[in-house]
Amino acid sequence: MKQGTEELVTIAEVASPGEGRRCHHRRAARIAGGVMCAAVVSAPGRVFAAIADPAPSNAGLPGGALVAQVLGWAKWLGLAACIVAIIFGAATWRGMGGNSGRGVEGKAYVMAGMLGAMLIGLSVIAVNTLYGAGNAGG
Repeated sequence: MKQGTEELVTIAEVASPGEGRRCHHRRAARIAGGVMCAAVVSAPGRVFAAIADPAPSNAGLPGGALVAQVLGWAKWLGLAACIVAIIFGAATWRGMGGNSGRGVEGKAYVMAGMLGAMLIGLSVIAVNTLYGAGNAGG
């Protein structure tokens, strides 16, 4: 401190004359970084609120009709496989008397075919429900 004038001296300036200014710059940079982070975190809600979210559609999609047709074929093939599993399981179950190892395996085939058919039927409903739940969160 000089005689006759009162100066505030920080501990950092006493330790090293130029260090005090760097500490203030670091503190200011941290505060500015925190403000920028808060702005970036809160901005998507405001920015994306202006974006219209249309319902999904294959209208105008090149090859959209083909994709829909292939999905229909996949469902048909999946259901055909479930029918084959149920028929094979029922034949094995009944043919082996239901109590042998093969009979138990037949019961498993029947249940797997039924479960597969149920999941194929629920797939569209599940996707639409999950899409709606995700879309409602925005």
